[in-house]
Amino acid sequence: MAQLDPKYQLKYSAAAATDLVVKNKPGFLHAIIIGEWITGGTIEVSDHATDGDGNVKIFLKAGATDASGFPKVIIVDAEFKVGICADITASQTYVTFIYR
Repeated sequence: MAQLDPKYQLKYSAAAATDLVVKNKPGFLHAIIIGEWITGGTIEVSDHATDGDGNVKIFLKAGATDASGFPKVIIVDAEFKVGICADITASQTYVTFIYR
């Protein structure tokens, strides 16, 4: 079985979250795993230490026609100069961030 590189950490959210702090200082977001299909669910990731709406870098919204193939792994590989925060709408659940 493949092992996660030890330099990465995981942050998991089983439910909706506002201003979810993944990392409160500069970091690198490798990937986002969406574990379950939720039509219209959104995930907004910001380069901010405390606010999921501040300086948005990534916005994901599930449509009505992509219900197959879950979990989905979205490779990001982006640097966040301030921090990594997210807003996950009430309808979206089971989201994991892989970061360092």
